[in-house]
Amino acid sequence: MQVRPYQSLYVHVPFCAAKCAYCAFYSKIPQSSEIQNYLSRLEIEFAQKQAQCQELRSIFIGGGTPSILDAAQLQSLFSLIRKYFRLIDDCEFSMEANPDSLTVDKLQAAKAHGLNRLSLGVQSFNPKIRETIGRQGKLDRLEEILSAAQAMQLHDINFDLIYNIPGQSLQDWQNDLRRACAYAPTHLSAYALILEEKSALASKFNQENDEQYFEAFWQSCDEILSEYGFSRYEIANFAKPSYQCRHNQEVWHGQTYLGCGPAAASFDGMNRCSNPANLENWLQGAKPEIDQISPEARAREILAFAMRTCAGWNKEEFTALTGYTAEELRKDEIEHLTGLGLIINNDKYMYPTPKGLLFNDYILEMMI
Repeated sequence: MQVRPYQSLYVHVPFCAAKCAYCAFYSKIPQSSEIQNYLSRLEIEFAQKQAQCQELRSIFIGGGTPSILDAAQLQSLFSLIRKYFRLIDDCEFSMEANPDSLTVDKLQAAKAHGLNRLSLGVQSFNPKIRETIGRQGKLDRLEEILSAAQAMQLHDINFDLIYNIPGQSLQDWQNDLRRACAYAPTHLSAYALILEEKSALASKFNQENDEQYFEAFWQSCDEILSEYGFSRYEIANFAKPSYQCRHNQEVWHGQTYLGCGPAAASFDGMNRCSNPANLENWLQGAKPEIDQISPEARAREILAFAMRTCAGWNKEEFTALTGYTAEELRKDEIEHLTGLGLIINNDKYMYPTPKGLLFNDYILEMMI
């Protein structure tokens, strides 16, 4: 285990027009000059960190709602990234967006600076479900945005959807899946709602109310999405051939990433650190919180995280990355999980079974 140069970049844009009821991520409604102050401070952070980066393999702009920035502000953000970082020729360049705040001119500004993957936070097409989770807007611009993306040769499109929402029936969820597929995205993220303690929704509903339906929701993802050419490659992610998200895959397989912006996290191959989850503190240059643990503990963490993916680990690659074999770290636990039918473990590979993906929290608990 050793510190390595960063090979991916995550930029957290902490601004939203309103707080969704399910969200526990750090975000805020921007005031007057806050966006410009954010961009100015971001440039300082980029300048401080650029020497620690190799050519970037992936960039992910998330939030918050990056599309709340206007076209000029988005152009400034993308220009700063291009100014301070070198990118490989086929760098994956993703941005999250709310279909209701993304406009054609914003998309053009992003595409002109290298955006090649767009992740749209649809969450649900059902008005009642959207109201339950506090999702504003009516998706009126979705078709316009998708048509514009097609015209710009921006083909790698992800839809974010959420299931296991209080009051959501299995039929509601299946309708959302089919309606999303009708728009022909290349990638689909299907997230099970977790009532985070800090979210507004947690105070209104009991998570246990809908847990009995969870497995049916889960199975519907595979059954319906396979009809449209998607394959599950990670707990919550499905892709058509060659459209898996590089950024996500490398994060789950222990590769390095730099996080910039308030609440953004970084991993340098050995240590994890998190920027302060407060805009004012971050603007003032507050130090990140550093998570330092032993090399063996970090290797166990890296071993466990890849069990979120269908591919799991090539065991030689895991040993080359960490200096440990999987059996050195968790021999008894691996045998136990294999016996339960949750993972496959052979001479070359270790990966979760379909049952293991469904009960992945237990695998993580055992391995970490």
